[in-house]
Amino acid sequence: MIKIFLLTEKELPEVIAIENLSFPFPWKPEQFSKNLPQFYCAKIDDKVVGFIGIEKIHDEAHILHMAVDPAFRRQGIGKLMLEEALKTDASKFILEVRESNSPARSLYESFGFKEAYRRKKYYNDNDEDALVMIYEKKPA
Repeated sequence: MIKIFLLTEKELPEVIAIENLSFPFPWKPEQFSKNLPQFYCAKIDDKVVGFIGIEKIHDEAHILHMAVDPAFRRQGIGKLMLEEALKTDASKFILEVRESNSPARSLYESFGFKEAYRRKKYYNDNDEDALVMIYEKKPA
């Protein structure tokens, strides 16, 4: 069973391992440490299998970073973490995603995220564009 909860220092080594497997230019450990209160992780039994970070500013939330362990992808973990993130008390959610990251884009689009604009040559490793995607909650 997958459980989602706030990340603590204890889970950081596993999160950093997933980070290093998932990104060509991974975040440094101190980037996670300084944002710790804003990160959730997904666990199966006692193993960390994914993480997501959210920064809330007023009525907007920026999804800072998200990854699932490659060995556990395509099992709904990203979906569960995004569902948890969208429970944040905000009316608008913003994220950046590589244009070539079709699996992530499909996940975000399935939740109603729409491409708002592009950040040209955003990624240093290959000058790839970032798509800025926005989701706005409907008023209750």
